[in-house]
Amino acid sequence: MFDADTVSLIKQAPALPGLDLQNLPRRLTDAYATLVSARIRLRTVVDDQPLPDDIQKLVRDTNRLAFSQEALVSALGDRENRAAAAFVGGAAHHVALLANKIGQRSPRPSRLLLESIPPEVSATLLFLIAESSADAGEMAKAIVVDTDDVVEAALLDAIAQLANGRLEPILSAELPVAGQILFGNQQEQAVRALYFMLLQGVRHLAEELLGRTSDDLVPVKGSGRQFFKHVKSLCVEPLSSADDGDDLPFSVYPGPRHLASLLSSAARDLAASSLVEIPPPTGLDGGDWIELKKTIATRRPYLWRNHRQAIKAGYLTPGVSVAVSFPTGAGKSTLAELKIATALLRNKKVVFLVPTLALVDQTANSLRETFPAADVLRDTGDVVLSDDVNDRLSAISVMTPERCLAMISFAPNLFGGVGLLVFDECHLLHPRSNDSSRRAIDAMLAILNFVNLAPDADLLFLSAMMMNTGEMADWIGELTDRPALPLTLTWKPTRQVRGCVVYGDEEIASLNRLLRETRARVNNVNPPVALTRQLTVNPFGFFCLHQTWQSKSRSDYALLPLLEGTVTLATGTFKNKDWYLTPNGNRVAAAIAEATARQGLKTLVFTQTVTLANSAMENISEGLGEGACVLTDAESDLYRTAVDELGDASCLYIRVAEPNLLLSSSVCHHGLLLPSERHLHESLFKRRDGVNAMVATSTLAQGMNLPSEVVIIGGDSRFDPGAEKMERLEAHELLNAAGRAGRAGEASHGFVLVVPSKVVDFDNKKSTIHGHWTDLQAIFSQSDQCLTIDDPMTALLDDLHNNIEASPMAKYLLRRLPVNSSVASTENDEPARAMLARSLAAFRARQAGNAEWIKSRIDAAMYRRSLDPDTPMVLTWADRLAASAGIPVAIVRELGAPLQHIDPSASVSDWFEWLANWLTQRSHLIPTLVRQESLEGMFGTEYKKLHDDQAKGAHVVGPICALLRRWMAGDSLMEIEQAFDTAKGKIGKCKNAREFVVRLLPEIAYVFGLPAQIVRAIALERGDSPQRLPLALELLGTCVRQGFDSVDKYVLRGLLLGKPARRAVHRKYIVIEPLLMSPEAGEHFAGAHRRVRTAVEMSA
Repeated sequence: MFDADTVSLIKQAPALPGLDLQNLPRRLTDAYATLVSARIRLRTVVDDQPLPDDIQKLVRDTNRLAFSQEALVSALGDRENRAAAAFVGGAAHHVALLANKIGQRSPRPSRLLLESIPPEVSATLLFLIAESSADAGEMAKAIVVDTDDVVEAALLDAIAQLANGRLEPILSAELPVAGQILFGNQQEQAVRALYFMLLQGVRHLAEELLGRTSDDLVPVKGSGRQFFKHVKSLCVEPLSSADDGDDLPFSVYPGPRHLASLLSSAARDLAASSLVEIPPPTGLDGGDWIELKKTIATRRPYLWRNHRQAIKAGYLTPGVSVAVSFPTGAGKSTLAELKIATALLRNKKVVFLVPTLALVDQTANSLRETFPAADVLRDTGDVVLSDDVNDRLSAISVMTPERCLAMISFAPNLFGGVGLLVFDECHLLHPRSNDSSRRAIDAMLAILNFVNLAPDADLLFLSAMMMNTGEMADWIGELTDRPALPLTLTWKPTRQVRGCVVYGDEEIASLNRLLRETRARVNNVNPPVALTRQLTVNPFGFFCLHQTWQSKSRSDYALLPLLEGTVTLATGTFKNKDWYLTPNGNRVAAAIAEATARQGLKTLVFTQTVTLANSAMENISEGLGEGACVLTDAESDLYRTAVDELGDASCLYIRVAEPNLLLSSSVCHHGLLLPSERHLHESLFKRRDGVNAMVATSTLAQGMNLPSEVVIIGGDSRFDPGAEKMERLEAHELLNAAGRAGRAGEASHGFVLVVPSKVVDFDNKKSTIHGHWTDLQAIFSQSDQCLTIDDPMTALLDDLHNNIEASPMAKYLLRRLPVNSSVASTENDEPARAMLARSLAAFRARQAGNAEWIKSRIDAAMYRRSLDPDTPMVLTWADRLAASAGIPVAIVRELGAPLQHIDPSASVSDWFEWLANWLTQRSHLIPTLVRQESLEGMFGTEYKKLHDDQAKGAHVVGPICALLRRWMAGDSLMEIEQAFDTAKGKIGKCKNAREFVVRLLPEIAYVFGLPAQIVRAIALERGDSPQRLPLALELLGTCVRQGFDSVDKYVLRGLLLGKPARRAVHRKYIVIEPLLMSPEAGEHFAGAHRRVRTAVEMSA
């Protein structure tokens, strides 16, 4: 489970008799896997029961290893291989301490004694000495403060805070006073005094790591390390003797001395990794840099070794772009924050792209904590037009690539002051096979357009999956015409033991025999129920003892039982009507998750669909029984908001008993959650005393940081509806999901189990395994950095060149290419040619010396675009707007014709009804304006069976407009579900309403934002002086997206504390409506804001 750098470190540990250093990494992995599987399986062991003999022997062996390496670090703290000894000692302690978590054994208090310190404290400091702060943070959780001794409690807490990088609480805690130290006999007072001095030393060290100076009146001046050395010297003192012999007896305090020795070594190594020690990058003011470093250090005081390597390579230098490929959990966020800091100090704005709305929330919240003085915009508008955007970006704007592309299209002037674009999870650029979404092409277009608008901005691409980092850096360097740095490091502060679920070959053979015998006796199409209940089998985990599954040697794998009981397999039917075993993956994953969650292990289960996720969540909750978690005040607010929006508590995926008792013992995370539900579920899972199981779809694997100790992947295949068959998940998808196990500061060790999509049996006597395991091995033999990112344009340009009928995606690309305002048609293509020539596809061809490929593909694209009958010889506002919006120019022209003259007094409702009527009369345009996957997800099989846009548009336009009216009027999702003709008894979780609000609505809102952009473009074409649009027209798209039928309701939401949810705003509007003054003719936003604010104040 250890990466190559860590394996090398372990093998450098001090050699001891009987210690096989070459085999030590594998031995530690085996011990960890054995103890975790025992913890899952032996859930009934209690305090007065001994552990199994094999577990006891394992603990004795690892304790011997831990204490011997720890002694070497303490006694010889300056030896060259102290880091290796410290890491091995800490790792061995960690493994041994896992045994205390088996069954229902109670944690024992941590005690600082005269003669010793507890192993969890030793391990915490050993990991700090080894520069493994993530491991130190995890070990610190094992420190149990349960003592009446104030000094002991304060020092234990300070060490735990130091390990977790929480330095402010160390300094803000009150120091014990003399009366709390000097009591008891003299020996007790001396021990307590020594530990008190060590507490003062930890405070000194915390101040140093925060870049501050100490005001404490203490007897020792200087660094924290000098403080610890002084205490160490006080712990050994020769005793006076009447004899004149040479060998005098000594007074020794071994516990305080040992702790002082470990703290002294840790202080030296922490100083080297301190964030405040980073020198200012070239061109930045030193004073400003120091103050900003101190601010960041309050959250992230330590730099990991890969961070220091990156900085040494020039990562922070302004003008240098970077492509970073570090493994999952290797601190890419810290690096991003440092790069952002350099941009902010240069008064440059930052755009931060992330792939999902959930990650938008997480990233924005994290950046607000790191940069409290900066204005951070959490833009969750997704693909809604930017009609609600001011004339400037915030200091930091976090958004999806789709949202960025929309803003670039309709407000390009906003990006002039941007000095840094961060693209997290940049492997989103890579095209997925059989993917009908436009995410990859939109991301590429966003990058290419951004570079054109902000040529001086640096680019920072981040991904754990990226294999071709050097190539991406070279491409970025060509895009920016400045140096670009590739950073590819394999070291990571966390580690995982990875395995797959297998079954004994004899049990599987017995079940297959049972299927054949029953098949011969009955004529049923499917197996009888009685038979399916007999298909039980004992699951095992087949774990690799290395980080990757490259070996096929049996000695490199461990076969361990997973559960006390059995799991039930399922069946399938061949074409010849014979039956065969299937893995029943969702049920098996849920059964294992139930066992791990019961043992307090934070468990994340990945499934391939929303339906499977909900089913697994229900199975886990049913198995665990009702929970007893009490919602916090913030969680209660989220719950009430979700209930309000949905219309009834039964429509939520979790159950809560009034007033705030959570009954569900697991939660789900997928694309149909409302924002309030998503935040609630994440909060419940993150809490140490919250739920221990979360079932998620693959979107959660895209960068979300949740404290998962166990990851269970429920299947390595998914159903491809286009091909109507199962397809294997791509390597980076499986590895990305596996990477969610173990997070720095939360759980440095992770446990990953794949439930294969076929039943894999294992013959332990002959060491043979089912062939499907070889397919999995081919994937898990790779590192996280397994994906060569391709350009999504490559295949589309090839198709256009080869005269293949243009796909909807290719047509979309052609529509999105920029156009010129020049009169000459040959020059109209120049912006498009220039953009395509800067693509990754063209760069790759240039590097290969294939200029002909570039010319032929660009020529073909321009030719295919010219074949569009709407392509003009002279470009107009409509052509430029169509290229920006990515929609056919004919639609823009047709929509623009009646907008040449507008009614400035029309309300939001007036505008909505006008455009709804326009769409109803031209319903065949809807399949062009809205993505097929969104419409198919909403309207299902009946829609898919329709063959032309006329029939499809006619089928959906009525329901869409009706649902939009209800949404904007403030109806609940339950009411919207009923309006979709769902029978009252089948409302369930409001699946259709959720599909509409979460997936379809953003795209519909995009369409309703078009009229404002058209009116503005027409005005510019006429040469009219810039003027504000009517407010109702300006905010139409935003009101549709947010669910308001008037400007005043939109304004009201911004005025209310905390920006409440939609239905709460509608209710508040009813209260203030009698107090609202009528708007003046031509009212702008400031006037509406004053009117609504006055009414709110009058209603208070």
